[in-house]
Amino acid sequence: MTLWADREFGKLWLARVISTAGSAVSGVALPVLMYSLTGSAVYTGALAALTAAPYLVFGLFAGALVDRTDRRTVMVCTDLVSAGLLASVPVVAALDALTPLHLLLVAAGVASVGVWFDAANFGAVPALVGCRNLVRANSAIWSAATAVHIVAPSAAGVLIVVIGPAGAMALDAVSFAVSAALVRMILRPLSKTGKPRSTLWADIREGLEFLWREPTVRLFTALGIGQAIAGGAVSGLIVVYAFRVFGVPGTDARIGVLFSALAAGSFAAIVLMPRISDACEPRHVTTIGLSAGAGVMALLVGVDQWWLAVAGTALWGLTSTVVIVNGLTVRQLATPDHLQGRVNLVGRMVTFGVGQPTGALAGGVLADAWSVQAALVITALPLVFAAGVGWSKVKAGPDRELGHGLK
Repeated sequence: MTLWADREFGKLWLARVISTAGSAVSGVALPVLMYSLTGSAVYTGALAALTAAPYLVFGLFAGALVDRTDRRTVMVCTDLVSAGLLASVPVVAALDALTPLHLLLVAAGVASVGVWFDAANFGAVPALVGCRNLVRANSAIWSAATAVHIVAPSAAGVLIVVIGPAGAMALDAVSFAVSAALVRMILRPLSKTGKPRSTLWADIREGLEFLWREPTVRLFTALGIGQAIAGGAVSGLIVVYAFRVFGVPGTDARIGVLFSALAAGSFAAIVLMPRISDACEPRHVTTIGLSAGAGVMALLVGVDQWWLAVAGTALWGLTSTVVIVNGLTVRQLATPDHLQGRVNLVGRMVTFGVGQPTGALAGGVLADAWSVQAALVITALPLVFAAGVGWSKVKAGPDRELGHGLK
């Protein structure tokens, strides 16, 4: 049976596409709604920070714990909780009682349950499709999600004009409810049977020890922190950037164009990655990507025309995705199979869970204290530092501080 003839995989694929589309809409609507309420870059940046911070809170034990439970139950329950949290926004807005604190709590809640969904989904896909179809299944889900992120933000910009940002978030609530129903309808098991071979804390400790001892994983994770700090600032300031630098109002559909440009750049990176990987060694790919990202942030600081801002945002999506995907691939190649879930979740916790909130909050504070441009310049410094470290490792030679089996 081919992958696309597998109806059970089709249900999971459709569930991911629908919930991703809803999340892409609220990813535009939520910061617009927050900035409309507060006019504050700090509050708006806090939303971006809260999308990543739960990985720091739950990342150590979510993967190990979810592998000991029924993954379908975890996925369905987390989808339903997300639907309820998001539905509260239009309800409270209709009562004219919406506050910034409510939006922050919703963002934190959805992101928190999302960590547990991700932990279950990491294991559900191989359990559903098997090792033979795993690469094609991941590619199908990843490609569809990226394509959705290109189209959905522009649609969100239109929806915000027509039904308002709170109404647009109601659609995201519906998308999570539909996703829960589709996952519940999958007939094949999403978990493998078997008793845990060790204690939960022993599993966690084993993953942490490997990440610290393995030089390849340690190096690329460290470089990823610099990328994550800059990425947090860009994602946290993108709405503020449009408002303050170009005078785009909150009800203007052009807000969605920036998010679509970001996704288009990411999609281009995914298409180009096989050729880039064939042409360059992994440490060259990451180092060049970090250096190019610093140049793109300088471009965003200096532009004064809207089309250049859109182009710069797309280039940021390209360079940042190259660094992220290459780092993930290196980590997967260097990590034994039985440690994949724990090591990758902890690696994401360290980069996305620490770096992203740090950059988002710092960017918001700096933008309110000085300007958006100053915030971008300062939060680009960790990216420049990471690029410098990367170049020093390139010059050190292929076998020094790097792992095994890589170019």
